[in-house]
Amino acid sequence: MNSRSFFYNFGRALYHVDSFYDEFAKKSNISSALLWVLYALNDGNPHTQIEISNDWELPKTTVNTVIKDIQKDGYVELVPIKGKRREMSIVLTESGKKYADSVLSELYKKEHEVYKSLSREERKIVDTLENLARKLKGE
Repeated sequence: MNSRSFFYNFGRALYHVDSFYDEFAKKSNISSALLWVLYALNDGNPHTQIEISNDWELPKTTVNTVIKDIQKDGYVELVPIKGKRREMSIVLTESGKKYADSVLSELYKKEHEVYKSLSREERKIVDTLENLARKLKGE
C-alpha cells in the first residue's frame, strides 16, 4: 500500500465513523453540532467555547450559536473565569445534565458495546489517530 491508498482508505473509514454520529444526531432530532457540544460538556468538567471549538474542530461561531440556544433552554450556565475578561466557563445545569443524558444514553450504550468488542491493540487507535493528526499538521 502506498501513501495515497493509505490516506484514501483512511478517509473513507473516518467518514464512515463520522456518518454514524451524524445519523445518530438526525435520529435524535438534533444537529451534529449540538451532539458534539453536549458530548463535550457531559464529561462533568467546565469548558470554554474556545476549548470546545479547538478540541472538536467546530467553528467558533457554531459553538457560540449552540451555547446560546441551550442557554436559553436553561441547559447551561456561563460562569466568569477569574483573570479573564471575556472568557466564560460553560457548565451543564441539572436540567442540562438530564437533557444530555437523555440524548446521549443510547449513544453511550452503543459505544460501550463496540468498545467491549475491541482487542487491546484496537483500543490503541485513539493514540494512533492523534499521532497521525499531529504529523499531518506538522507538529
